Amino acid sequence: MSTKITSNKSKKIIKNLNKLTMIQKPIQLRIVFILNAILALLPFIFYYVFTSKNISIEGLKPIYFIYTGIGYITSFIVMIYAILSKKIKLFRTVFVATILISLPTKAYIGIAVAAISILLSFHSKIKAYLNS
Repeated sequence: MSTKITSNKSKKIIKNLNKLTMIQKPIQLRIVFILNAILALLPFIFYYVFTSKNISIEGLKPIYFIYTGIGYITSFIVMIYAILSKKIKLFRTVFVATILISLPTKAYIGIAVAAISILLSFHSKIKAYLNS
């Protein structure tokens, strides 16, 4: 009889420990992460297409895509740091920086992703996760 009680108690303790240690990231945070990961790759794809097909846009050199990509990768790394250290102000500042990175090349996709990310950062589940 005592083994049955101990077994039930240990199951409850393990269940509570799992709840404490395995905090699930909200789906909205995962969406922000995936969007920004894709955004970090896009400028390099555009660079390849523009250089291989000899496409030119007036006033926009293909090397600017590389510079924009480096900026996006840097902001993506800072975003990961902000998520891991749970700093919501830095998390939102990254998206403002992404908009500024996007402006010189008129990267409207980058501006749209940053705007969506900023809006999602105000979601209650993201705020609760980053403030925990």
